[in-house]
Amino acid sequence: MKYVLYDILLHIAVVALAPYFLFKMVTARKYREGVPERFGFFARGKLDALKRGPVVWVHAVSVGETKAVLPVLKLFRERHPEVSILFSTVTMTGNRTAATDGRGLIDSLIYFPFDISWVLKRVIRQTGPRAFVAVEKELWPNLFRQLRASSVPVIVANGTISERSFRRYLRFSFMFRPVFEEISFFIARTGEDLDRAVKCGVSKDKASSSGNLKFDLRAPASDPAYIAALKNSLGIKETDKVLVAGSTHPGEEEIVLNAYRECAAEDLRLIIAPRHPERFPEVESLIKRHGLRYSKRSTGGGEAVVLLDTVGELMTVYSFSTVALVCGSLVDGIGGHNLLEPAYFSKPVVYGSHLTTYLNMAEMLEAAGGGVRAGDNKLAEVLKRLLSDESARDEMGGKANRVVEENRGAAARTVDVIERFL
Repeated sequence: MKYVLYDILLHIAVVALAPYFLFKMVTARKYREGVPERFGFFARGKLDALKRGPVVWVHAVSVGETKAVLPVLKLFRERHPEVSILFSTVTMTGNRTAATDGRGLIDSLIYFPFDISWVLKRVIRQTGPRAFVAVEKELWPNLFRQLRASSVPVIVANGTISERSFRRYLRFSFMFRPVFEEISFFIARTGEDLDRAVKCGVSKDKASSSGNLKFDLRAPASDPAYIAALKNSLGIKETDKVLVAGSTHPGEEEIVLNAYRECAAEDLRLIIAPRHPERFPEVESLIKRHGLRYSKRSTGGGEAVVLLDTVGELMTVYSFSTVALVCGSLVDGIGGHNLLEPAYFSKPVVYGSHLTTYLNMAEMLEAAGGGVRAGDNKLAEVLKRLLSDESARDEMGGKANRVVEENRGAAARTVDVIERFL
């Protein structure tokens, strides 16, 4: 009865919100992409590659989750070349990341269908998955139920449950507990995530802790000529110090620009990389209002402030940063982003105090001396100290990289679990 009510409410929501989304589809490209696929209608030939062998369906909501699961796909492909990988994302940026970084690993890439029974039945019938793998924190009542009804095991990889979500799941356990009980195996990121999953309804014998998949990512092997061309396009000289503010959100650019003003020196360059491409014009306007001379990656130029208005280049930019500031943590309500991306390149990692999703990762970096949390009103002070002390930066960057190297192995443990259900 609960699922029937849930389905009815979803249909009502789709109808009620249709005018809003139709308007958005006209004005914003990201709302137009993949609409037929979200209803289970695929272009001719889109799923043909799945016919060559058993299908494993992997779902990652956006960029972070997509990158996190890539080491699993790579290892799984090495062990099981006969298996076809169906990969789905919710966001356009996640889809783009999967298409680029997952080339050679993914057989068919689609947008995730709406969690409506008839849509899901259609997708499951067309794709015929042998197993379904949800990355991190994706819970879909109808999908899990329909998969289990079709004898398809549901596996959660790199599973994480925040404190806020945990309280909500317990408060509304009448609704969420049946969803957790549908999970065939929950591969938790940490022991705390494992404990929360069991309390939410996952059987103890169907859960384990594997560590964080993000530690298994490898720094991309960039072409030196490409890096040199990128630095030249941005006007970066060998003598410059480069402060990279990665994955910024509303409210954070203001904080970053104010801190930059306090740190400003003749040889200091600031590169700001907004998390979402649709915010590029907004951030550009903000830089203008601050009266700063700036240039954009898309048009070139060598001003002191650079707006990285491209997708997919942040990791490369981190590789030649002097200090990396990982945002999503300077204001409340976001939870942070992957703090390890600069650490792969042995860079000192700085972040704000508003961490939830990446709190455990921050604590590991801090315990090793590879990361520093810049509390409210302390950002400029932290940045000044690091920018002025090369030996401190080198030591901190080396310690950050050791945290990455010493915590690898989650991908292999995840593949081991998936193999049990094939």
